[in-house]
Amino acid sequence: MSELEILNNTQLSLIANGIYLLTFTGLIFITFRAIRYQREKNANTFGKILVTIFGLCTVFYGYTVFSFLRNIQLSQSYRLSALKESGMEISPWADTIIDFMGYTSSDGLPIPNTPEPAAILFIITFAIMVIAGVWINLSKSN
Repeated sequence: MSELEILNNTQLSLIANGIYLLTFTGLIFITFRAIRYQREKNANTFGKILVTIFGLCTVFYGYTVFSFLRNIQLSQSYRLSALKESGMEISPWADTIIDFMGYTSSDGLPIPNTPEPAAILFIITFAIMVIAGVWINLSKSN
């Protein structure tokens, strides 16, 4: 692969990831709307279980989207680094990408299912909000 092909492939992957992120945003809205609706209608246990399952599926989808983004970034740096180490001359921009990501071909292939720490924190917080929103009374009044 040439540098241009690597950069082009990364941009196409980032566009796809942006669409996945928009879908995730929509699923977050639907999840919180379902939580609110089941609270307003005082849903039975089966309804709460269904909303919880839907919410946790949304959590998993978000984890996948963030993992995909991190893998795109690390893979780009890995490929550009491998290209540079093979003796091909790369642009200063490609060198900047490698330096910024800090990931080279000597690090090996990136692990595909590991989002960055901030994304993990977001996903954990979202999962807690889903579970607490369905199963715990969060209002101040008794």
